[in-house]
Formats: sequence, C-alpha cells, structure tokens
Amino acid sequence: MNPSRRRFGSVLLLLLFATLPGLAAEPAVISVLRADKARLAAMMAGDGEALGRLLSDQLRFVHSDGRVESKADYVKNLMAGDTAYADARTSGIETTQVSADVVVILGAQEMRKRLGPDWSTIKLRYLAVWRNENGAWRMVAWQSARPAGSSVVPPKP
Repeated sequence: MNPSRRRFGSVLLLLLFATLPGLAAEPAVISVLRADKARLAAMMAGDGEALGRLLSDQLRFVHSDGRVESKADYVKNLMAGDTAYADARTSGIETTQVSADVVVILGAQEMRKRLGPDWSTIKLRYLAVWRNENGAWRMVAWQSARPAGSSVVPPKP
C-alpha cells in the first residue's frame, strides 16, 4: 500500500499522538478527517452557515444520480427544507495526502435521506477532495455513487 495512504485505524493512532502536549501542528490528514466529520454533522443538522465554512467556493458536488452543484446551489438546496439527512455512518475510510495542501478521502456512507416527505436509506461510495485554503481545510470536490452490486472485471488472457 502507498505510504501516503492510511487506514482509519492508523489515523486514530495519529489523532491520539496529535493530541499529546508539545506538538506544534496537527497532521493534515487528521485535520481533514476532523473537518469532514464537522461537514457531516452540519449536513445532518441542516446548518448552512457551518457548511459554508467547510466548503470551498470552488466546490463541485457530484451527486450519486449525476447532478452537479456548486457550493451556492448545494447549500441553497439543503436549506430549502425538502432534503434532510439522518443517522449517517461512514466506514472504509482511506486517505491519500497528494500534496501538503491536498488530501483525498475515499470511503463509504450509509444514511437516511429525506426527499420531500419520503425517507429512504442510501448507501454510497464516495471520493472527497479537501484543500488547505489559507489555513482552513475546505472540501473542493465530492463525487458519490450508489454501488450497483457485483460488478466484475473479466480476467485478462
């Protein structure tokens, strides 16, 4: 496995290490995972102001159905009141720090989502790109997909 790629368990150890007294800076991956956790909490709370602080002005948000939204559209649509999220659980987290200021998260999420009056459970695989913007980590890109089942790549002859 690429040394810059970490499993979530390793990240928890880094988190513990980063909280020890005397350490000057938190590792980028830990900062991004904290920011992503705050993003998910803001999403479930319907807190557009908090989301606005966590999302880059250059955000491109690709939904699992292929729709693409800007930061302004994403926050506006969430705040319109016809969409809500609950019981979000994230798993299978892998991170890659591609530069000092860019971290990519690959993971899975399961949550309940309300569209209009109807709630459903959704399962997603996602890729999120976070960038350090003047000292604040902000999500600049998101793409999610609903796993279709057992996609198999045929063996090569």
